[in-house]
Amino acid sequence: MKNYYDTVKQILIEKAAARDDDMYLYALVLYKFKLIDPNETFYRVMTSAKTRGLPSYESVSRARRKVQEQEPELRGAKYKERKKEEEEYRGFYSPFNK
Repeated sequence: MKNYYDTVKQILIEKAAARDDDMYLYALVLYKFKLIDPNETFYRVMTSAKTRGLPSYESVSRARRKVQEQEPELRGAKYKERKKEEEEYRGFYSPFNK
């Protein structure tokens, strides 16, 4: 389960809302791998994350970014906005700008 690329890609194809919402995408990935029950409480899921072997949120988010980089049609409405903010952040915090 270390490589989430294919799973994330399939979810982004099927659920356009997941393209701009990493938490929704994360929940769908967990559900797809049958690691959570949609009726469980957030508290119960999070307090048992290690024992269940849940993938890290960062891994799923990283897979989404990679899919959207390689598959432009799966980019969400907020993609350009995120890229602009990323460039501004890099410009502001770059050690070469000082």
